[in-house]
Amino acid sequence: MSLKFVRFVPLLVAISLFMASCGKEDLVQPGEKEEEITKPGTVDVVENNVDKNLLLELVNNVRAKGCNCNGTWMPPVAPVKWNVLLELAAAKHSVDMKDRKYFAHNSPTGSTPQTRIKAAGFNYSLMGENIASGPSKEEAVISGWLGSEGHCKNIMNAGFREMGVGRAANLWTQVFGTSK
Repeated sequence: MSLKFVRFVPLLVAISLFMASCGKEDLVQPGEKEEEITKPGTVDVVENNVDKNLLLELVNNVRAKGCNCNGTWMPPVAPVKWNVLLELAAAKHSVDMKDRKYFAHNSPTGSTPQTRIKAAGFNYSLMGENIASGPSKEEAVISGWLGSEGHCKNIMNAGFREMGVGRAANLWTQVFGTSK
């Protein structure tokens, strides 16, 4: 499914990282490392080729059953809802990684997951991010994240209420958040 986003955002940012562990250091509180990247009034258009219904189903099925995250049992938690602002932030980051040929949570220009999420207009109290490089299908990327303790713990974090996923080529970004 191809989605196009046209959104007025106060800031333009990007983020990233792969199937390396995203631990507690990636669960941040607002006010940490937030920086302006572009001027207010910027128009963003991002195409995102993901099956959001399948991604939401895959994540929520795991959350409903509980999961063993590389030796750490994570009990069942409430489902997350899809959030288009988190999807926009995720899609922009995946496109940025593809266009600039890098793979990391922080972009070469210094933007972070926190700044990108705020730039997309999502006012969060808690957020987290997973990135992946290589999978060509939704099932494969979720399976890969579940095989990494930190990514798995992000998927199973009871504090997260919403999610969005973006993809550019085979670069994926999954953003979780809880709004204020």
